[in-house]
Amino acid sequence: MTSETFDIILVGATGFTGRRAVKYFNDHAPEALKWGIAARNPEKLSKVAGENGIESKRCFRVDITNPEDVEHIIQATRIIVTTAGPFSLYGEELIKQCAESGTHYLDITGEVGFIGEMIKKYEKEAIESGSILIPFSGFDSVPADITAYLLSSEFNDPEKLSIKSYYRISGGFNGGTIATMLNKFETGEYKKMGDPQLLIKDQNQKVHKTDGAQFFGYDSMINKWSVPFIMGGINSKVVYKSAALFSEEKKEYAESIGYSEHSALGRWYNPFPFLFISVFILSLTMLGPFSWFQAFIRKIMPAPGEGPSEKSIENGFFKLTAYAFDKNRSSKKLNMFYPGDPGNKSTIFFLCESALFLAENNNSYLGRMGFLTTVSALGPDFIERLRDRGLNISVS
Repeated sequence: MTSETFDIILVGATGFTGRRAVKYFNDHAPEALKWGIAARNPEKLSKVAGENGIESKRCFRVDITNPEDVEHIIQATRIIVTTAGPFSLYGEELIKQCAESGTHYLDITGEVGFIGEMIKKYEKEAIESGSILIPFSGFDSVPADITAYLLSSEFNDPEKLSIKSYYRISGGFNGGTIATMLNKFETGEYKKMGDPQLLIKDQNQKVHKTDGAQFFGYDSMINKWSVPFIMGGINSKVVYKSAALFSEEKKEYAESIGYSEHSALGRWYNPFPFLFISVFILSLTMLGPFSWFQAFIRKIMPAPGEGPSEKSIENGFFKLTAYAFDKNRSSKKLNMFYPGDPGNKSTIFFLCESALFLAENNNSYLGRMGFLTTVSALGPDFIERLRDRGLNISVS
């Protein structure tokens, strides 16, 4: 341990996603920024440090379920960044102590029910201490958050705004993502996903369903086969959280907002991707709660610490096309693109750039503390930063 104060400490540095985050910081962090890495296993931590030229004084051995270990790293830094999931298993002590101490916090969770519980337990302490907590800082859910913010700004105080986002993605799963998904079934969190206001229980923002939010079939809007996007149940709730936060600051998106996500899967003459993904989604929905199905998924999918090859990650991408409509059917369109596997490259890009931006600014765009979203915490300058660093966005 060291008495030196760090700007950022990355927790989970030896995992598949964590190792990529270490490399991103190594390649992109300003020279003056002080950052360190933390993990439970000292041998693995030493190996990651050696591969990236990180001195031992910047390395922290920590069991993040141990309050004393967590206290040591919380006291040593201004910002905690964590990739150590499932977060409902390993995240609460970090969130608790960040909220109590005024240390800022970012993660890449998609566990909406868990974060809803954390808001209930620690929002008051975070506001009082001056802590900014930004979960959902990866592919879950930065693209959705940016999309809704930019499209809503194209309308003049609409009474009702509906946004439909269509994704095309190429990439693979890593073991941490699979572990988190299975943990949702094991803990019963998946049962909470039907509540669109899960993150805004005590706020006044109205929400509504978009037309065809759960549509399976050929979508005439995009002239492609389409199914609900598997992340839509997560990302919509983050969008509603942002809308509620902006509304409280008199910068509302709309009196009522609806947001849905869909996968664009191919033209009319090729229904096979649509059929395959439909079977996958329906099987996951119906069989996910059963332990035998969870065991089967563990056997055929990557284990924690494993993931796609570097070539596969670099050759991946995500493309997002979103349409927004007000009550009078006036419309706007947004396109977004980033090269690289969304779950393993885009996530690192969004997480690390969020942390670096927060480290440089050390305040929130809305001037408030507590549990925020990336856009409500970091604002339009952050979006411009992402554009400058390779995120392609156009609005028409």
